[in-house]
Amino acid sequence: MVRMMVVLAAGTVLGGCAPQIAPPVEVAPPVAEIAPVPLAPAPKPALGTFGFDTAGMNPSVKPGDDFYEFADGTWAKNTPIPADKSNYSMFVGLQDLSQKRVNELLEAVKDDPNSKIGTAYSSFLNEAAVEAKGLAPIQPWLNEIRALNNRNGYAALSAKAARNGITGLFGGGVSQDDRHSDTYILGLTQAGLGMPDRDMYLLSEPNLVSLRAAYLDHLGKMLTLAGESNAAPRAKAILAFETAIAKVSWNREDSSDATKTYNRMTLAQLAKLAPGFDWATYLRAGGVDTKELLVAQPSAFTKIAALAHGAPLGVLKD
Repeated sequence: MVRMMVVLAAGTVLGGCAPQIAPPVEVAPPVAEIAPVPLAPAPKPALGTFGFDTAGMNPSVKPGDDFYEFADGTWAKNTPIPADKSNYSMFVGLQDLSQKRVNELLEAVKDDPNSKIGTAYSSFLNEAAVEAKGLAPIQPWLNEIRALNNRNGYAALSAKAARNGITGLFGGGVSQDDRHSDTYILGLTQAGLGMPDRDMYLLSEPNLVSLRAAYLDHLGKMLTLAGESNAAPRAKAILAFETAIAKVSWNREDSSDATKTYNRMTLAQLAKLAPGFDWATYLRAGGVDTKELLVAQPSAFTKIAALAHGAPLGVLKD
């Protein structure tokens, strides 16, 4: 009996140690190797070995004394400003390069009837057709401005103009919130000037005096070309109104101050800050639905809104 138990035990052990037969494994057919696609050689940097212009530095100047001269002194000394530009930098050079490349793309498709951008570009180049149409394409817009006979419609008309790229008393757009970079917010800025800077209206340097005279002449010509009468006195009224706006506008230094220009508020607070302008209608007509926004130059908003409220409707339309 003992012998039988030993034999059974030995058989059990042997059975447990017996090799297990695995199911057959499907073997995929060999795949032909794919030849790697050769990469185009990386373009060489235009400056230096890593795109850094060490030759443009001026190491004779200590960086703590004048960092700009240390970093760019030799480049600034040896790089003339092109005759067709008021200033020059590497960013201007990049812009020129980008415009050149865009022009090459447009030129390549301008005769392709199946290319929308090519068709748009070729129509832009067709000056004869443009001249033949005259004011006809924008007459509906001009007539809409002429038809405005009530100040209550000015804010909505200004919003429509802004959507068409025509800046009125105020400008702005949607961008990242400077203090909450994970969100976007509407930001509004002072505007209302036809010339680029408030100082062009206010300073008495001879070149700026002549610039204002040329701008006044330009305003008159634009009114005349738009088919308007009494262009000269109306142009003077526009310049006077814009000069008043310039006087209450912030200068470049304050407008570049990230702390001063960050003023978050509700629409109700904006209406209280700058009464006399229909902000609710302006934003709604512009397709804006927001609870909060940023105002860059609060005191200028107060005064520009007051100027608009007191200006003749004809001046606002012009």
